[in-house]
Amino acid sequence: MRQARSFFKPSALALMIACSFSAQASAGQAITGVVKNAQGEPVRNARIHVHGRQQYIFTDAQGQFRLSAPANAELHITAPGFDGQYIQIADPASPLAITMQPGGQIERIIVSASGIHKYNLDMATPVSVLTGEQLSRRTEPTIGETLKKQPGVHANYFGPVASSPVIRGLDGPRVRILNNGLDTGDVSRTGPDHAIMADALTTEQIEVLRGPATLLYGSGAIGGVVNVVDNRLPRQLRPEADTVVETRFNSVSDEKAIAVNHDGSRNQVAWHLDGLHRHADDYKVPHFTNSDGEHRDHIDNSWVETTSLNAGVSYIGSRGLLGFHAGRTESEYGIPAHDHAHGHDHDDHDHGHDHGHSHDHGHSHGHGHGHGHHDDDVFAKARQNRFNLAGEIYDPLAGIETISLNLGYTDYEHSEIEDGHVATFFASKTLESRLTVEHEPLAGWHGIFGYHLLRNDYEASGEEAFTPNTETTSHALFVLEEKRFGDLTLQLGGRLERVKYHADGIEFGHQDHDHSHSHSHGHDHDDHEHVEASFTASSLSAGVVWEFQPGFSWAFAASRSERAPGASELYANGAHLATGTYELGLAYVLDHHDGDIEPNRDRFYKEVANNFDLTFRKFDGNLSFTYNFFYNRVNNYIYLTDTGLSMDDLGGHGHSHDHGHSHDHGHDHGHSHDHGHSHDHGHHDSFPVLQYRQDNAILYGFEFEMGYYLDQAQSLHLFADQVRAKVRGGDDLPRIPPMKLGAEYRYQAQNWSGEIGLTRYAKQNRVSSLESRTSGYTMLDATLSYFFDVSDVEMTAFIRGTNLTNRLGFVHSSFIKDDAPLPGRAITLGLRARF
Repeated sequence: MRQARSFFKPSALALMIACSFSAQASAGQAITGVVKNAQGEPVRNARIHVHGRQQYIFTDAQGQFRLSAPANAELHITAPGFDGQYIQIADPASPLAITMQPGGQIERIIVSASGIHKYNLDMATPVSVLTGEQLSRRTEPTIGETLKKQPGVHANYFGPVASSPVIRGLDGPRVRILNNGLDTGDVSRTGPDHAIMADALTTEQIEVLRGPATLLYGSGAIGGVVNVVDNRLPRQLRPEADTVVETRFNSVSDEKAIAVNHDGSRNQVAWHLDGLHRHADDYKVPHFTNSDGEHRDHIDNSWVETTSLNAGVSYIGSRGLLGFHAGRTESEYGIPAHDHAHGHDHDDHDHGHDHGHSHDHGHSHGHGHGHGHHDDDVFAKARQNRFNLAGEIYDPLAGIETISLNLGYTDYEHSEIEDGHVATFFASKTLESRLTVEHEPLAGWHGIFGYHLLRNDYEASGEEAFTPNTETTSHALFVLEEKRFGDLTLQLGGRLERVKYHADGIEFGHQDHDHSHSHSHGHDHDDHEHVEASFTASSLSAGVVWEFQPGFSWAFAASRSERAPGASELYANGAHLATGTYELGLAYVLDHHDGDIEPNRDRFYKEVANNFDLTFRKFDGNLSFTYNFFYNRVNNYIYLTDTGLSMDDLGGHGHSHDHGHSHDHGHDHGHSHDHGHSHDHGHHDSFPVLQYRQDNAILYGFEFEMGYYLDQAQSLHLFADQVRAKVRGGDDLPRIPPMKLGAEYRYQAQNWSGEIGLTRYAKQNRVSSLESRTSGYTMLDATLSYFFDVSDVEMTAFIRGTNLTNRLGFVHSSFIKDDAPLPGRAITLGLRARF
């Protein structure tokens, strides 16, 4: 591909920088100690973290630890069920004796996505962290479903195969999905039917930053960040090897899953291995009537099969670390509500598809690959190769605590198979690197600054290639600082980002145009063009945390964040089968009289979000709670609006997606990708034509969570959130989630734990002209776990029931809500072994 040379030039430079991190200078001080609880018993697996470093270590079975750190280092000690502690080392030669006190309901957890090693309770911006036993109880096959009970988080449910998080009503290009701080590198933000290439079953914790997180992660994080954290690139030496094997079975789809995680170290070398295999058939639902008027009790073509393997190794020394990770994920899954009847002419590869949504509901389960799908079902075949390189060097220069580099490269391919042939092909190659410098306190200010590079080469061809091939390059400088003033902590940050798009094969219309016009962004308007557009986006934020008395704090954050329009928002021009619409980007003008598509002579504007958060936390004692109010005023908000036309109203109907390429991607489907085909759109001539437009919008709402300890073993919990989103002075925005309210009872003893809870999703009556109202529903869930030992193996057996009352639930934020309700009653059985 033409972009290959641009990927490897910065890679070589990054490798040279990373290799320099392995150079060892003078050794740090050896720090030893023991961690115990208030009764004098050792605390195993307490995490000891040296401030200013990503490196950390765990205590052994006797609560002992040994690490290398500067003589004046600050240690952060955390353990589940205990309050976190900060300890300043005074005498490195004296062993430390640390006593942990029982913690409140809200556990102190270091948020790696914060950039400066902040605890969740110390951040000015709202954050949710799912980890440990709570993560295990919530784990679903998709990240969106795993997180949907978190305050402020919902999901754009596309059946069980694809579900992305919706944060405060925002998703798609406004929410960054990260894996250890770097983009997942898939195409999940270009279509709701595309799965996220990350799985909670092999994850240590998942962090959700609500509200703009653009300072470190770019304008694509204007709505929030989801960071999936695992140990695939080891950053700690362990006193002993740790292996976890977990198996699960789910009755609603006959899902069978097994995951293995192994971590170990010897001398200065640490390693990690993990693997996952998940297989599920079509899932069952309560009886309902779909959009075709048919009565169903399961969702056809909703099977999934995923396999992933990952390995990582790091050299960890007293002055730095250098680590490398390689992984591969392969996934096949059916695409619900995406079945079509076709008319392939296999001799000349003219794909005259009839997309009349002719659903064959007489599927014979167990057919074909054993997934329960029919030969003419549409399914996706995705694979991703991912490589990461990370390095840190400590105290390299006077005034500098740490220089760190995080580099990732992903090679992703996604084919949508129809009648055994590749009808649509997506490819995405992503190179991302972040160079960060953390400085020592300067006039009381401590923080980081750095450089962020992101290059993405996106290719789409075939039937659903409604977006052009696009190369995206982003360069950014960022800074994040904080300073304490007694009980106040002030946090300031800024980012300056330059984004450039280079798109191929842009089609501006079906008829001849007058090419003498001068257009913004340097467009040269032929029928098939190479188009460039560039934007400069800046972001600023300020926040303050006031711990006015121990265990209580106020936090206020204000930010102004800019986002460049995404490539699909600019250049989309075609039928999007997953959403049942024809999408048209900002780069076009649609003539409503004759249906002609012309170039847009006006400028495109950046989104500008002015966001305010006010948070109150109580995190000490038997009663803990957090409530947050937010207000987000967005100028030039980009969203799809109904043009009032359908596809058969377009001029020159029979739009040909010919990008001038003839690709043979070497797939085992034996299909040659001749993309000069012309579609016979058939019955989806009735697809409505939607066009992106820009307008001013307002989003506001609240999030609340509370926990009350009845005694040492029992606690009650409440959570709620709501968001209102509308065009300023106008209509409601589409697919905004309804109010959510939940209550849970939890029991935790030495050998038993359990929880039972109700979650109410209110009806959504505030809808745009593009959608219908959605009824409310209530879900009853329960989990019971039993902990026991077999020899030296720690075992956990658990049973989990979801939607125990078998209620019918339609997800308002789903594009296929009428055809894919939530699963019916499901029982999950699981067994986890740790040794």
